[in-house]
Amino acid sequence: MRFSTTFSPYRIGSLDVKNRLIMPAMDSGVFDPQGFVNQNTIDYYGARAAGGFGLIIIEIAAVEKRGVGMPHEPAVWTDDCIPGMTKLASAIHQHGAKTLVQLHHAGRETVSALAGEKIAAPSSVPCPTNREQPHEFTTQEVHDLIQHYVDASVRMKKAGFDGVEIHASHGYMGGQFLSPRSNKRVDEFGGGLDGRAYFMKLVVEGIKKACGEDFVVTARLSSKENRIGGLEMEETVVFASMLEEYGYDALHISAGTYETWETIVPPTAWQSGWNLSSSRRIKEAVSIPVFSVGLFHDPFTIETALRRGDCDAVSLGRQSIADPDFPNKVVGGAIEDIIPCIGCTQRCMEFNYPENLMPGDWGVGCMYNPQSSHRADRMLTKTDSPKNVVVVGAGPAGLTAAWMSAYRGHHVTLLEKNDALKAGGQLRIGAFPPFKQPLTREIRYMLHQCKVNGVEIRWNTEVDEEMIKELKPDVLIMATGAKPLVPNIPGLKETGVVLANNVLQGDPVLKQSVLIVGGGEVGVETAEFATDYCTRVTIIDMLPAVAPTLYLTVRNALMKRLKDEEVEISTETKVKEFIPGGVIAEKDGKEVRLEGYDTVVLALGSKPYVPFDANGLAPKVCVIGDAEAVKDAKWAIYKAYRTAMEI
Repeated sequence: MRFSTTFSPYRIGSLDVKNRLIMPAMDSGVFDPQGFVNQNTIDYYGARAAGGFGLIIIEIAAVEKRGVGMPHEPAVWTDDCIPGMTKLASAIHQHGAKTLVQLHHAGRETVSALAGEKIAAPSSVPCPTNREQPHEFTTQEVHDLIQHYVDASVRMKKAGFDGVEIHASHGYMGGQFLSPRSNKRVDEFGGGLDGRAYFMKLVVEGIKKACGEDFVVTARLSSKENRIGGLEMEETVVFASMLEEYGYDALHISAGTYETWETIVPPTAWQSGWNLSSSRRIKEAVSIPVFSVGLFHDPFTIETALRRGDCDAVSLGRQSIADPDFPNKVVGGAIEDIIPCIGCTQRCMEFNYPENLMPGDWGVGCMYNPQSSHRADRMLTKTDSPKNVVVVGAGPAGLTAAWMSAYRGHHVTLLEKNDALKAGGQLRIGAFPPFKQPLTREIRYMLHQCKVNGVEIRWNTEVDEEMIKELKPDVLIMATGAKPLVPNIPGLKETGVVLANNVLQGDPVLKQSVLIVGGGEVGVETAEFATDYCTRVTIIDMLPAVAPTLYLTVRNALMKRLKDEEVEISTETKVKEFIPGGVIAEKDGKEVRLEGYDTVVLALGSKPYVPFDANGLAPKVCVIGDAEAVKDAKWAIYKAYRTAMEI
């Protein structure tokens, strides 16, 4: 497929944009703690401009201090921001991209600790997530707030930006006025549709008056909020027509609020382009450009949507984090070189939670691209002293360490006991449950990088100490992975219990009923896999909840599907003995028998596997990934990357 539509120019108001690919505003943590531009800010956004994005929208920027909703949020409420923002706009423009700043006020969707004072909103209705009652704006305070948007826009024009985007989706300020759930006002800013839209009307009119008609103003809207009594599609279509008449130059269509976070940050299970039907409805109602958001990561889906006229441009949120060079790779025909985003959220959404990250791994990032923050100290550099590197194991840690070491200029040999179709280790097995197939894209990417960077891969090679000695490595990297944990519980060996990893690969083929012992990520995903074969599926676990470590949106979606499939879940249930077709367990201090199952599956986690003592086999020996400690792919890949950097 040729991507001629994707890379055709278009116009937003008076602004000519070179292609249809947008980096949307996303909280990143790349501004300093006071909300001002630093070198990391310039490097991060500059990389996306250099990577070919036609339009770059700078992340949520607070128009007043009590509107701050995130740590490190850009502070555009003060003239002190102008010097840094000027440098940022210049860095983006030098690569031919256009750029807007997303003006933001969290309203009720923040807390006093961040705002620095009592939070404020159109009405006194608390945010169901934060549950802090806001001060209700007086009518004059609403007019003052509008002026804050105007003043911030003037600053952004002075800094050299092409325009601003008014954030009115995800339950933030503009959306709080538009939504019948959060707007209970009876003055000119409430009541019917015209009253609820009046705030947005005065904002754009004020900005255009102060900055000129050629200063672009767009609005980001939620097509629907997916909350009881909230904004619905039909009203959004009407609001879209009204906003066009008010003077907005384009509409950016998202969905959801804090209470429907999975709509804002959809998990892998959602289809790419899932929100296109909404943007299409709105595009039919307006003549200004319409941008669509919706888990876009595939160039073929994007081109098809644009050709079909579903929207005028697409926003690649998490994909732009994963690969800043996505546009250049697509237009250059280097599709295999794209670092794919699969919507896993395991790294990009956790940068504000350092307890979930490796030491030193802070700021926005991607699990599969540890360099994505573009911090100067994070970028791979060529080596001045090439070494002979041997990597054992072609799981995610081994593949990453191999290709990154080779990229740096080392001679790398990768040894794997299985054949090429089983590359990827636990990551490949993780692709077997429903909705997990995208993991295969990551493995293909890693294999491709090994190929283009000259890694010598020896498949079907069982490694021992003698082989390592013959290869004489300067650096030996053991990435041999993990094996399933099999506890010493009476009856386990005698009753034909099978391992989850084998079941996922079709051995054995499940019959009509299955009992899964273990409710971690592997256990719950094996349960969903089993629903395609079994009429009765049960999970038991000794902990109070199953899959506790999955990211919020991923877990919520999975748990809903398990409920819909009538999967039985018994928590705080400890297995005492395995019996034919079931177990004897303890729950609430009482003995219970769960029996009558065709298959009993063990999913109790894994333990590191290192087939031999590697110490002394090379001047430098590194053990990485699950072979070091069983965690998740995020940790394994990051450790592999750090290891490759330090060779």
